[in-house]
Amino acid sequence: MSFFKKNAFISFYSLISFLSISLIMPICLGYKNVGNYFLTLAILLLANVSKPSKIFVLTILLLLSLYIPTGFQFGRLNYGFIISAMETDSHETREFLRGFVGIPLVLMLACWISLYRYSTLPLFKVGKKAKYLCLLLLISVSINSYPKRMIQDGIGYIYQSKKDLSTLKKEAFIPDTFSKVTTNSQYNNIIVVIGESVAANYLSLYGYPHDDTPWLRKAPGIFLNNYISAAPNTFLSLPRTLSISDGKETTVNNNVVALANRAGYDTYWISNQGFVGEYDTPSTIIAMRAKHHYFLKKGDYNSKLVDDFSMLDLLPDILKKPEKKVIFIHMIGSHPDPCKRLMGYPQRFIFSEKEPINCYVSSINKLDDFLHRTYNMSKENKKSFVMMYFSDHGMTVDNSDRPVRHGHTEKQNYHVPFFVLSDDLKEHTQIDTPISAFQFINIFGYYAGITSQQINPINVLDTKPKNIQVFNGTEMVDYQGLSNSTPLY
Repeated sequence: MSFFKKNAFISFYSLISFLSISLIMPICLGYKNVGNYFLTLAILLLANVSKPSKIFVLTILLLLSLYIPTGFQFGRLNYGFIISAMETDSHETREFLRGFVGIPLVLMLACWISLYRYSTLPLFKVGKKAKYLCLLLLISVSINSYPKRMIQDGIGYIYQSKKDLSTLKKEAFIPDTFSKVTTNSQYNNIIVVIGESVAANYLSLYGYPHDDTPWLRKAPGIFLNNYISAAPNTFLSLPRTLSISDGKETTVNNNVVALANRAGYDTYWISNQGFVGEYDTPSTIIAMRAKHHYFLKKGDYNSKLVDDFSMLDLLPDILKKPEKKVIFIHMIGSHPDPCKRLMGYPQRFIFSEKEPINCYVSSINKLDDFLHRTYNMSKENKKSFVMMYFSDHGMTVDNSDRPVRHGHTEKQNYHVPFFVLSDDLKEHTQIDTPISAFQFINIFGYYAGITSQQINPINVLDTKPKNIQVFNGTEMVDYQGLSNSTPLY
């Protein structure tokens, strides 16, 4: 008691620091559990009996505090965050860092101030036996604590991501193994438009109150109301969508481009996603399998802003070529900053105080226009065609400081639009049956008229309901078990 009486002023502010760290750390690192609040407090108190233990705990907590802005916005660390961070360019990094401003930055600074205050607190004066007992208890409570698990997971994810990137690059040189390939297509031109970051619940096509997809809402075609993406970000989702995959294992060499090549199609890949190197991302590895490829941006993924409409300048000449062909068009969409991605396109929807939300809905209106123009160009070409569209993943859209962002815990992160348009479809047909993006290569096979020993074509009109799982960045989980968010309007 004499220590606390002598240092009453220090003890009061130290108590505030203890409580601040004990609340901020678990909440902002994604471990929102009352037990973790008390665990953090216990670790701080037990470590304060010796200088080495205190320095060790301070070092660990300071290191983990760097994740606070990310954890506050996206939740617990997972593999998807690590692999995405390793593939993020300078522009996207700057865009991400802008998300630090506001509450995330305040919380991280508050944690640093509290940690500094904790570092200046005198060690508790306890007897030798009590000190050893405290250190033994510290080791006991830390063995399976969230700080230990988080560091262990982080190291494991970094190791795994480096291993996966290495494997990915090696697979770029592995020939596909498609066998017994046959072709019987009724279409001269097959177009696959790959969207970016489009959540289905923000399209009026699927019931969103603001009419941001006026053309799609009435267009003739087959529209899937419950198409579920494979994963919550591009890096994880695209290879699992465009290649043969069971979710955990993906054979990138056996992809839709390679399948189309085997079937005798002339293949084209037009991209606005950027091109750093042939073997830097799953999309470029798959793209380089195409016989012809056009990247609107060279070098940095986002070294300059290029409008998605610029890709359509290439389309008429490609469509005119006499060969049967498959054309892949990879959009940038609203990613990563929806307001910058409008690039002069009218912002027709202003209903939210959060400007990015208005821009996001307007970017979907721009998508509707993009697809309408693509459809018209294909029709004007006077050759039979089929056009498929899907988005690689959805988004989290809410009223937070960063209202439009990636996520992995909600249905809107995976529920995306998918539809088929063609010159011979005359009615607007909606299908409610849930269909997984893991089946895309089979759906592609059906409309391209391709069969092989590895691919059984799937007609979306004949699918039967089944339980759908998604890869959340760490493991396969049931889609229906995810939380559901109401769109903002």
